[in-house]
Amino acid sequence: MEIPTKGLDTGSGAERREWHRLPISIPFFLRGKNVPGEDFQDIAAALNLSASGALLATKRYLEPRTKISLEVPIALVNKARLPHSVSVLDATVLRCTPERKYFLLGLQFEKPLIAASPKLEDSSSAARPR
Repeated sequence: MEIPTKGLDTGSGAERREWHRLPISIPFFLRGKNVPGEDFQDIAAALNLSASGALLATKRYLEPRTKISLEVPIALVNKARLPHSVSVLDATVLRCTPERKYFLLGLQFEKPLIAASPKLEDSSSAARPR
C-alpha cells in the first residue's frame, strides 16, 4: 500500500507529489487522439508508477493536456481457464520531454488507483475492466 506524502513543504522544492513513486516497469497500450483528431494506438512502458500518475516512455510526442487511455493486459492463470481481461486507466498528459529516441510522458490519472484514506466515501478505483 502506498503512503500519501501530503504535508511536505511545497515552496522549497521538496517533494510535492501526494503519493510515493514506485520504480516499476509495466507495458501499456497507449490510446488517444492526435492533434488532427485521429485515433492512435502505441505501446509504451511505465518507468515509475504511483497511485495518482505515471512516467511513461513512448515513441510518440503528445501535447500536454492530451487525454489518453492506458490499457494493461492482465493474463490470468491459463490452467484455471479464466478469461483474459484488460484494465483501462484514463489519464492526462502533464508534460512530454524528449529523451534520446523516446519521449517521457508525465501523466496524471483521472482517479487515483487507490483511495488516500479509508474515510473517503468514494473509494472507487481508476482502473476499469474492459
